[in-house]
Amino acid sequence: MGFFDKFSSNTELTPAIALATSMIYMMSVDGDVSNEEMNYLAVKLYTIGDAEELISLSQKYSKKQDLESFQKEANEKLDEDQKFTVLANLIDILLADGSAEEEEQELFFSFTEAFGISEDDIQVYIDVLSVKNDLASFVE
Repeated sequence: MGFFDKFSSNTELTPAIALATSMIYMMSVDGDVSNEEMNYLAVKLYTIGDAEELISLSQKYSKKQDLESFQKEANEKLDEDQKFTVLANLIDILLADGSAEEEEQELFFSFTEAFGISEDDIQVYIDVLSVKNDLASFVE
């Protein structure tokens, strides 16, 4: 092992890193990742491992891989249940601010296409998470 090997960004894609990387791509589609979004990501990832390490590895991975290559590799690494979990989390992020911007929708549907998931199969998730994130009736 050479001295600079520890600075290398050779990150092997695991299902946990695929989830985190997918979420990072969605959070950054607008060009800015807020502290609130990073906190949300950390809370989500805490339940499956060391959140800081997963975020760090995912950020390194996303910097070395373009989106299309990442999606192809993630499709090969994830089983069907994991793909739906990733997509559900992406929907949750997409709808968290109460609106679904066009660029967010395009990114989301690029994931469904890459994962071979039809719009019909994902629609129930979109419907449920839309209701979950619609808090307008609670505002006085």
